[in-house]
Amino acid sequence: MEEIISADAPDPISIDRCRELLGDEAAGLSDEQVDQIRRHAETMAHVLILVFMQDRSTVQ
Repeated sequence: MEEIISADAPDPISIDRCRELLGDEAAGLSDEQVDQIRRHAETMAHVLILVFMQDRSTVQ
């Protein structure tokens, strides 16, 4: 899946903050791996919002 980039999106969370949010799951992961998880989570959030908005537009 393509990475979704929005011109008005805030800066992504830092690697350190992402590690904090992941907790024990981030133990032993490289910064690159944490960055992949961060990008994947952001893309999934965008997809879920799009699905929600599409679903709302069909239910009237």
